[in-house]
Amino acid sequence: MRKLIIILLLNPFLFFSQEAKFELKSSKNKLIVGEPTELQLKLKVSASTLIDSVSFELSEIGDTMGNNWELWDKGDLKKSSEQGEDGNYEIIYSQKYIIANFDTGQFIFPPCLAVFDSNKIFSNSLIFNVKLEEIDEKSFIKDIKPIEEVTIFWYEYLFFFLKKYGWLIAISLLLIVFLVYLSKKLNKKTIEKKKEPQIPTEIILLDKLLIIENKKYWENSLFKKYYSELSDVLWRFLEYRYQIKTFEKTSGEILESLKWSNIPVHFLTTIERFFSISDGVKFAKYKPLEKDNMTAIKTIRNLIEEERLDLINKDYELGNKNE
Repeated sequence: MRKLIIILLLNPFLFFSQEAKFELKSSKNKLIVGEPTELQLKLKVSASTLIDSVSFELSEIGDTMGNNWELWDKGDLKKSSEQGEDGNYEIIYSQKYIIANFDTGQFIFPPCLAVFDSNKIFSNSLIFNVKLEEIDEKSFIKDIKPIEEVTIFWYEYLFFFLKKYGWLIAISLLLIVFLVYLSKKLNKKTIEKKKEPQIPTEIILLDKLLIIENKKYWENSLFKKYYSELSDVLWRFLEYRYQIKTFEKTSGEILESLKWSNIPVHFLTTIERFFSISDGVKFAKYKPLEKDNMTAIKTIRNLIEEERLDLINKDYELGNKNE
């Protein structure tokens, strides 16, 4: 009964050892002292075997080896598949190591260990012969060759210089040509823009007033639209002419700023009246009288026409010429 239990316990390992094959190979077995050689570990298992994790170790105590072996490099664990000689597919796990030995003699590289899931399997061992590099004692010492002068012409220097830095010179020249072209193109556009006549702001705003007047907003009871567009024209002119900020400013703040500007005093009263009616229309739904609507646009038009900078500057230039 005891023998039967032992057989049953060992049966999975016996079965798995038949299913798995772990081998160790080397690219060379005869080495010179310090010469590296490549080891390849390869584990083959049946494709029907389910494995969650696989790892290789060069010995039972990890990658530590005896007999003066040194580990120089360790590759990644790779997985592949192939069809075996019996026609069944196998899963292959492989990993490469580079080792070297700096002692002479014959050395046995111990079996390596493959650990997969809860199973372990050992590979075969390898025998290496390590010896010193052979020196031909019969060969005689030769004299040192005399230094030979080599003549290099200037065009050869130029050839090698262009061969090494030619691409950099070509890119630099192309970049310079492109920058010169771009600079000329931008300068040309700037000159063309300067040649284009600039429409004075006053003309633009007066045209805007004419458009508002032709749309007959207040005649169609669109008082809020009418006073909103008039306010926009007035704000733009005040910013342009007197350099005061009107964006997100209240009517009172704008009037306070105007008091410190050079605007004629009589316009302050008319602008204050306009703001009073405009704020009432926009915020209190006030319905202005016909004369208020006509006075509003007239006030802004008179301000622009009397205070327009384009005519003032033109008169100033003419006066200087006459002098």
